[in-house]
Amino acid sequence: MRKNLPVTDNERTFNPGERLVSTTDLKGRITHCNDAFVAISGFTRDELLGQPHNIVRHPDMPPEAFEVMWEHLKAGQPWMGLVKNRAKNGDFYWVDAYVTPITDNGEIVGYESVRSEPSREDVRRADTLYRRIRQGRGGRRLPVPGPDTVGATGVLASGVVLATAGVVPGAVTFGGVGLVYALMSRMQAARMVRALHEQLPNAFRHPLAVASYTNETGWLGRLKVAIKSEQARMVTVLTRIEDASRRVNHQSGVGLDHSTQAKDEIARQQTETEQVAAAMHEMSTTISEVSRHVQRTADKSGRSAELVDAGRELSARTRESIVDLQGTVNAIGDAVEGVSRQTGEIAEAAGLIDQIADQTNLLALNAAIEAARAGEHGRGFAVVAEEVRHLARRTQDSTRDIHQIIAGLTEQAQASVAVAQRGREAATAGVERVHESEEMLDGIAEAVDSIRDMATSMAAAVEQQATVSGQVDQQVQNISSLAGSSLDLSATANHKIHELERIAVELHELVSRFKRN
Repeated sequence: MRKNLPVTDNERTFNPGERLVSTTDLKGRITHCNDAFVAISGFTRDELLGQPHNIVRHPDMPPEAFEVMWEHLKAGQPWMGLVKNRAKNGDFYWVDAYVTPITDNGEIVGYESVRSEPSREDVRRADTLYRRIRQGRGGRRLPVPGPDTVGATGVLASGVVLATAGVVPGAVTFGGVGLVYALMSRMQAARMVRALHEQLPNAFRHPLAVASYTNETGWLGRLKVAIKSEQARMVTVLTRIEDASRRVNHQSGVGLDHSTQAKDEIARQQTETEQVAAAMHEMSTTISEVSRHVQRTADKSGRSAELVDAGRELSARTRESIVDLQGTVNAIGDAVEGVSRQTGEIAEAAGLIDQIADQTNLLALNAAIEAARAGEHGRGFAVVAEEVRHLARRTQDSTRDIHQIIAGLTEQAQASVAVAQRGREAATAGVERVHESEEMLDGIAEAVDSIRDMATSMAAAVEQQATVSGQVDQQVQNISSLAGSSLDLSATANHKIHELERIAVELHELVSRFKRN
């Protein structure tokens, strides 16, 4: 047996109206204890829960008392007795305990003990009895006489004594009649006692309890203990109802706080949900607007692609025209160069003619000199020579004119060649620019194609987002509606918890009135 030490001589007491309540599992481990039990034990609730209940056993308690208790509890019967318990610091306190099995579907699943403050007379009687048991002098008690034998023997003894002593005349007759009458009265009383005992079939009436609770040694003591047992059972029921009502009241208060908090949270959630719904609706509208803009962008990208294709085609034609122009300019340049060459050849021919004219003039001059020498015979020759000289001079004049014309032609030809060269360079540069433009148009076309593809993909994504946004908008509206319903349910639950709290208070007051009565 567990022996908790040390102990002191300091006794603790508690309010007579208080009840110490605890429950254990089948192995005696504490599963529940009320505040009053925690307070007087000196332990904390955490120190008690899960521990064997004999953590509060006092070493002055005889093991025989607990043997009787476990014998009854395991048989599914209640037990009642006076118990001396030990507090955490070694102090002691007496309790009037009533212990009952806890059943579930007919099976014992634990034990419940409700203790009240015992009377000082019961404490003195129990303390004396337990000391005698510990000392080995109270372990066995004589059987308690039955009601029939006590009554009959007493009456018979009274009649015999009176008759033998001759107290009054006719004592024998009186003794006989009195004996019969008393015997019948006692038998009637015995039947009434048996009837009372039969009305209390589950009452606890063990001899150890009889010796603890009363000084009566017969059937009256057993009846008193049985009645006290039923009273204790009733008090236990009322105490458990009262304890349950307190817990219900406490839990309903906690539930009311939680319900109120949940109601506030739901109201705030509903407000936020409505804001989210408005934002989702606005976002859905914005997404639709973005979708339209993206679609227009895709359309414009397609139009841009068409324009780029037209530009590429025009650039190709321009490049072909410039190439043709370049060919024409090259041909013109070649022709001008040919004219320039021919002009040079003409200049050379004119120079040759000028030289011939100079020689002819010189020859004509010599011929004139010779004709003058010849006199009359050379006059005709002189005329011819003069004509030849005039022709030579005109030829020289024409040659000079030709040289001037050729000089102008040469200058113009050179200018034309320069212009043709610039035309070639410009045509070449134009072809290069057109080629660069074509490359730029190719890049623009690729960019426009990419923009169009991205716009198409974006349009599809935006359309999908619009669909999802619409669904989310609907779901948010559903959530808002559910939040409204939850708010109504929360208000209803709040009202029900208020009602439960009121019922718990009424139940507690009812039990209190019943206990007072």
